[in-house]
Amino acid sequence: MDRAEQLAVLSSAAADQWGLVTTAQAKALGLNAVQLLRLTEAGLLENVSRGVHFLSTSGMPQHLDIKAAWLRLQPGEFAWNRPPGHPDSGVVSHASACQLHELGDIPAPDVEITVPRRRTTNEPFVRLRTAPLDLTEITVVDGLPVTTATRTISDLLKAKADGGHIGGVIAEAERRDLITVEDLAEHVQPYARRYGLKATATGYDLIDHLVTQAGESLRRQEVDRASQNGFDAAVHLLAEHPDLATALAHSRPRSSKEARDETAALLGLRLADLDRLSRPHSSTLGTAAVLKALQEMNHINKPSPALQEALRKLRQPNPALTEALRAVNKPSPALQEALRKLRQPNPALTEALRTLKQLDPTVLRSLQQAGALSPAIREALKSAAAPATSRQLPPSATSTSKQAGNPGDDHPDGEDTD
Repeated sequence: MDRAEQLAVLSSAAADQWGLVTTAQAKALGLNAVQLLRLTEAGLLENVSRGVHFLSTSGMPQHLDIKAAWLRLQPGEFAWNRPPGHPDSGVVSHASACQLHELGDIPAPDVEITVPRRRTTNEPFVRLRTAPLDLTEITVVDGLPVTTATRTISDLLKAKADGGHIGGVIAEAERRDLITVEDLAEHVQPYARRYGLKATATGYDLIDHLVTQAGESLRRQEVDRASQNGFDAAVHLLAEHPDLATALAHSRPRSSKEARDETAALLGLRLADLDRLSRPHSSTLGTAAVLKALQEMNHINKPSPALQEALRKLRQPNPALTEALRAVNKPSPALQEALRKLRQPNPALTEALRTLKQLDPTVLRSLQQAGALSPAIREALKSAAAPATSRQLPPSATSTSKQAGNPGDDHPDGEDTD
């Protein structure tokens, strides 16, 4: 077959293997080593690992080293013929599984693959680990068989990886719902002493220790903190309102759902978030104490009139507060009277202005120049005094004033020239 046919045959197989094909697979498809060499020299193939080629027409895949190493475990078998749990195939595990799951930042210098029976490899950067795997411990990520997050964390603890890195993996896996703390605690408890905890330490203790070491926190811990804060707020509320505590003590029995809803309203959080906390744990004692206290209060069958009256009073407005707000918004009578007086005309000022307007213009101008009149009065007389002056002065007086070189000959009589 010609070069185009060779490339088409390889492309059809590589399409389901991330653009990769092994030398053994190419031979099974009818191509020999010389043809593969010529395709490589032509730039159509790229040798990315010993016995593994990449078609240049395909996009470079992520985690190329992991995929090439996995293909080399069974170089003559195509990926679609190697289902998860195949006895001769491997499963990506440990730090390499964290890379595929995108969990944490644990270093992964080698490609780690778990195989069901002992095998060896000459690849310097591939590490094969022998261990049995149940099908429930295997998942598929990007077409590769990978250990689940729970099994991956257990493998890392067994290999005594760095606790801080494992704590980061646990926190991120829990946030993404790849694990449950209850299930993980059962699997990791045997490794508690390896990380400095006492022999009596539980799997929960180890998880909390590792997550804290990583500087992270679990959603469960965040809910526990909110629960404790809510419990403290509830105690404070009952201390401030003893009538409410009495009413709760005499309230009718409620169903479990009603009791939880009432407790949720009292605590200010959603107790549905605590449903996953089926185990007893020291950090959840606050919520448990509230639930127990409310259950002990529900021992009378009939509704409590005291509770109904207390709730009715809480819904009513506060008369004292309403009266205080009304008093603040009501204008002061003294202020209203003062404003009214200011708006009324001043008889004395009116009479003084009338008298000043009747004065001889010459006298008026003299008073202005001497500063006997205040600026406010002078401003008030500007419009009133000028017309009156022009009507009262005879023409001869005006001409005489101009001939005498009066300093204000360029201004109307009565205008302030200061």
